[in-house]
Amino acid sequence: MLITIGAIFLLSMVILTTNRGLIATNSTMVDNRYGILATSLATSMIEKATGKAFDHNTDTLAVTSLTVLTNINALGIETGENRNYPEDFNDFDDYNCFITNPKLDTVAFEGTNRKIIFRTFCRVDYIKLTNINSASNERTWHKRMIVRVISPEMVDTIKLSTIYSYWYFR
Repeated sequence: MLITIGAIFLLSMVILTTNRGLIATNSTMVDNRYGILATSLATSMIEKATGKAFDHNTDTLAVTSLTVLTNINALGIETGENRNYPEDFNDFDDYNCFITNPKLDTVAFEGTNRKIIFRTFCRVDYIKLTNINSASNERTWHKRMIVRVISPEMVDTIKLSTIYSYWYFR
């Protein structure tokens, strides 16, 4: 009788440990899925931006002087460009202060369909190559874009950045 009770106790401990492991694995898999989706959104935003001209003044002409580039305080959307449609943007710094509409992903999770909302925030600054981690207070040949993706379902914010430079040859 005592051996039977001990065997049932051991069996229940094994079952509880296995269930804890499965729950932790499932939670990790869901977190990883959200992280991958958020990273994909940020990467897509960076790829769209780097496909544009460096500056509004360089989209059709070559520039050889920093004073011709967009003023530091004017980085962002120029007049006539639509804030809701990044396809209308013509240069990299148009993405400054750009916030996307939420991206939805429907997830079948434990028998329910939940909609996961991702929001993307962009920031563009001039930088000096001597200190790429802080914004420059003057125009340079280099701009940095930081893209953050958040979701109430994610534990962390995904943050990606890129540096985009303008080159001219004499």
